[in-house]
Amino acid sequence: MSNRRPVIGIAYADSSVRDNEMRIRTYVSRKYFHAVQQAGGLPILLPAPARPADTFTRTDLQSFIDRYLGMIDGLLLPGGEDVHPRYQGEDPATALDLVNPFRDEFELGLAKTAYELHKIPVLGICRGCQVIAIALGGKVHQDLGGIARVQHSQKSPRWAVSHQVKLESASKLADLFKLSNNELFTNSFHHQAIKEVPAGFICSARAGDGVIEAIECDSERFYIGVQWHPEETVTADQASRQLFAGLIEAAARHAVGTSFN
Repeated sequence: MSNRRPVIGIAYADSSVRDNEMRIRTYVSRKYFHAVQQAGGLPILLPAPARPADTFTRTDLQSFIDRYLGMIDGLLLPGGEDVHPRYQGEDPATALDLVNPFRDEFELGLAKTAYELHKIPVLGICRGCQVIAIALGGKVHQDLGGIARVQHSQKSPRWAVSHQVKLESASKLADLFKLSNNELFTNSFHHQAIKEVPAGFICSARAGDGVIEAIECDSERFYIGVQWHPEETVTADQASRQLFAGLIEAAARHAVGTSFN
């Protein structure tokens, strides 16, 4: 295997929402690219087009996406706003939160093209997990109100774990984490979750109330989405480090032409 660090593209877009110090919040914090660096990867940020994607022709947007994916060995889809429900054929529910038109079509295109054409390793985190599902034909709950029986939007700090998830014993995640009981505590900051897993994928983890917490491709490929935020816990949590290490190892195989198709 080459000593070259595999290049991990991180889908990037800032938000118009400002925090209490009037700084523009960005969902691609340094924690994402630090986690990639610590695992042995070389992160680069992939900005969405400078204008809303629906003002591009499909050819324009696809050219943008193909050029990006041709530059990288692996893809990370980070957290952020809700995906607009029109991409799963639904009107907005009253509990739908902030959406970002600059991100949606671009990131959905990245996820779909990475899976179908470029076949590169992908890790989706929180929103990124939901992007994977919607891009490939699944669906998400627009809101977990009336469904959740555990707290999925924790009140404790982002670096603290909150609720437990149970891994499927035959999953890639179980193989990565190698936990004796296939149970781990994760942090949690979401009010949406996958309700229909796309074809070719399995649910690989659930919370105690049955809410889907992770999905993965059912072939040998590394194409995984998790609903928690491992970039926030990577310093102290072995499973979080193993998840990023798994992405980097898969990207390194892809870089030398030995990835699974």
